[in-house]
Amino acid sequence: MGVHLFRMISSTPRPALTGIILLACLLACGCIQASGPRDESSTVMPAGPPPIVGSWLSRPPYPDGSQDLYLFKDSGRCDATVVPAAGIPPASEVYLQGQWEATGEDRYLLVGEEITHHFTNDSHTTATVREVLRYDARADRLTRDSDPDHPLERISREATIPPGMNVSIPWD
Repeated sequence: MGVHLFRMISSTPRPALTGIILLACLLACGCIQASGPRDESSTVMPAGPPPIVGSWLSRPPYPDGSQDLYLFKDSGRCDATVVPAAGIPPASEVYLQGQWEATGEDRYLLVGEEITHHFTNDSHTTATVREVLRYDARADRLTRDSDPDHPLERISREATIPPGMNVSIPWD
């Protein structure tokens, strides 16, 4: 039988013999193997900051009204202030300093303290903030449960006060 196999191999044309040997090697290595179904649960998310990170501005409650500016940092810190309406002197300054954390898919909890400086009598008041935020990936928008009619629109993926915006945050 060994002699018969030798005669069969020696009588096979060289290109066909090379192809047969390569095919045998590929089969032996397992390279010709149909891939199985993908496991969707092991999908790797792209690296990068959470979608909440950046600068966000609320829509004004009425035309030419004041707006809220939020800065969500990758570290979990949040700073915010009220941007006064153009040409209207503000009666107070409002600042928020707190921490945010993800509480579920596209949901965040913001906990912190709001400090209001009243200009009329130069006094300060504080209030505890505990706010649930929901991120809408399709619209790239944050909605506050306490004020769903005035969502936050992303103005930058950087958590900084945008150039030309005449506001400051004391501890930023």
